[in-house]
Amino acid sequence: MPPTLTTVLPEQADEVGAMVYESFREIAERHNFTPAFATPQLAQLVIRLLAQTEGNESYLLVEDGQPLACNFGDERDEVVGIGPVAVAVDQQGRGLGRQVMEALVERSERNGFTSLRLVQSAYNMQSFALYHSLGFEVQSMFAIAKGRPSADDQPADHVRDYTAADLDACDALHRDVMGFGRRHDLELFATFAPPVVVERGGQIAGYLTRFPGEEAFVMHGVARDEGALRDLIIGTGNAEEGTLTLQLPCGQAETLRWAMAGGFRISELGSYMVRGDYQQPMGAWIPSGFY
Repeated sequence: MPPTLTTVLPEQADEVGAMVYESFREIAERHNFTPAFATPQLAQLVIRLLAQTEGNESYLLVEDGQPLACNFGDERDEVVGIGPVAVAVDQQGRGLGRQVMEALVERSERNGFTSLRLVQSAYNMQSFALYHSLGFEVQSMFAIAKGRPSADDQPADHVRDYTAADLDACDALHRDVMGFGRRHDLELFATFAPPVVVERGGQIAGYLTRFPGEEAFVMHGVARDEGALRDLIIGTGNAEEGTLTLQLPCGQAETLRWAMAGGFRISELGSYMVRGDYQQPMGAWIPSGFY
């Protein structure tokens, strides 16, 4: 019998997360890169969060009680953010990744979504070929940068912590820059750590979310321009003691050069891929690990 397509339950997070970790570890180490998930526990944490968050749809292929492949689609806002997509190491080559991707695309279109987005490691030719064959196109390349802003860097404008009263202004700014709102994602990450906002002339000129920790992962953010984005990165560095990991679009060359000159190290390149509607950003931006 073919594998059964079902959903990921929170109580399955440890088993599915271990499969995701091994899948990402194997492909990264095969190409001499550092895995996206440093430990199985981090992958399990992410899968548990996705499985228990309302509006995150999951797709799990199971055979004889064992997870073979999984995918997740974030339907909380106006576009669908995809991932992580993973296939068990010993099950690759069976077309299982295509099955969970096709299931997501079919559901998304049935529910009226006109834009599906994901980020993809540039060294992974198999996933690139799969996504491209399904209609996804590369709209931007980004550099994964790890480090901290220079101690000499100071914000040019006023940087402060986000409050709930900023939600509407931040969501409107995201719509101005990216063409769609992202308020539910902003609300979610505000529960982990206050996003950083920058003000210019009494108006919010940018915001940046993060997942805190010894290595803080900068999630999505937008800004009126690259100067405001650099202020946000400096502010996030002031809020976190450890290393920052962020995905800087390569088209923002001035900010990328600034980050490297200040001590950030580029660990790999990635692709920002979109199926369907897409507006070129009207300002500066940083994608999350999902879109």
